[in-house]
Amino acid sequence: MSRTVFLDRDGTLNRDVDFVRSPAQLEVLPGVADALQRLDAAGYRLVVVTNQSGIARGYFDEAMLARIHGELHQRLGGLPLAWLHCPHLPAAVGGYGGDCACRKPKPGLLHQARDLLGVAFAGGALIGDSARDLLPARGLGLRTVHVRSGKPFAAEQAQLRAEGFVPDHEAADLAAAVDWLLARS
Repeated sequence: MSRTVFLDRDGTLNRDVDFVRSPAQLEVLPGVADALQRLDAAGYRLVVVTNQSGIARGYFDEAMLARIHGELHQRLGGLPLAWLHCPHLPAAVGGYGGDCACRKPKPGLLHQARDLLGVAFAGGALIGDSARDLLPARGLGLRTVHVRSGKPFAAEQAQLRAEGFVPDHEAADLAAAVDWLLARS
């Protein structure tokens, strides 16, 4: 199994807006496509793991999310390898409500990637803009990088400290995170 980099979506790959509800709302962050290409060229498998409670909230459906991810995949040069999402919201009613194992900060999406795609945790990393994105890495042997390109950084740092979690690195954005990661490969 090759090394894997798990990536959050909103605030890491694309601008974090109040629920991307259509492909037209996507704005890829500067340097992201090149950063992903560099990781791919270095032999990393790339997997997006993202909470998408907009499905449970009724803002969009699975088909629209597939269109959004298809558009983003095209803009990112056919990367990443896979897009895994949690559609749940604990307070929602209907088919997407209730507790689940896949909603970050739980590690369910990472385990799904391992089981479905045969990706490894060893030698890999998890990159995201929030505490919720990084906490799933606890106990899995993944390096973690907290990027400043999305959610308010100081508030997310405080949440990480409250959880007793210290990321391996902090970076301005995905490109800087990739620089750091590749320098340690």
